[in-house]
Amino acid sequence: MKLKCLIVEDVLFIREIYKYSLRAENYQIVGESGDGIDALEKIKAHQPDIVILDLILPLKNGLDVLKEAHVLSPNTRYLVISSLDDVSVIGQAKALGAIEYIVKPFTRQQLTSALHRISENYSEVQNG
Repeated sequence: MKLKCLIVEDVLFIREIYKYSLRAENYQIVGESGDGIDALEKIKAHQPDIVILDLILPLKNGLDVLKEAHVLSPNTRYLVISSLDDVSVIGQAKALGAIEYIVKPFTRQQLTSALHRISENYSEVQNG
């Protein structure tokens, strides 16, 4: 079963990198968003298995998206990828439900490794 992924990133070329990597790893891309408000609407509509989430977004930042998203889609797992390399921000993101946190710039290997760990976590939770 292909896991459904939503990409939330305001920089188009970075979204393209994510899409390329997700397709190469056989994930289903159900949507993409460039701002926090649209992201919440798409999380509610698509109920993705995984969301790749930037923290610095227009209209609503990624931490606020994390705060609200769990109510809209409680089984979704979050991979935060951000240029914010601050221990308190990383801790806050993880406290709000981020399973993984990658600091930009990143390698494709970091991305695929994080996706695999999240997929394993998702499978374990779904299978009890």
